[in-house]
Amino acid sequence: MDTPSDSLSEALRRWKVAPPVDAGFRNAVWQRIGARARESWPAYLRTHAAAWVLVTVVMLGAAAFTGRATAEARVRADREAMVVSYLVDLDPRVQAMLKP
Repeated sequence: MDTPSDSLSEALRRWKVAPPVDAGFRNAVWQRIGARARESWPAYLRTHAAAWVLVTVVMLGAAAFTGRATAEARVRADREAMVVSYLVDLDPRVQAMLKP
C-alpha cells in the first residue's frame, strides 16, 4: 500500500532545481552595495522618514508617560509630608512637648 508520506518522500527525492545561471548577478550585487555606500545622510533620512517619525513619537510618548508618573508620585509624597507637618503643628500634645 502506497501511503501519502511515501509518495511525498519519493517525489522530494526526485525533485531537482536547476535555476538558470545569471552571469551578471555578482556584479549587480556589488553595484547595489556600492550605491548604498555612497548614499548621503539626508537621503537616508528621506527614505526612512516614516520609521524615524514613528520611533520619535513612541520615544516622546514613553518619556511623557514616565515623566508624568514620576511627577505625580513626587506630588503625592510632598502633599503627604505637608499634611503630616500641618497635623503635627496643630496637635496640642506635640505642642506641649515642644514648649520649654
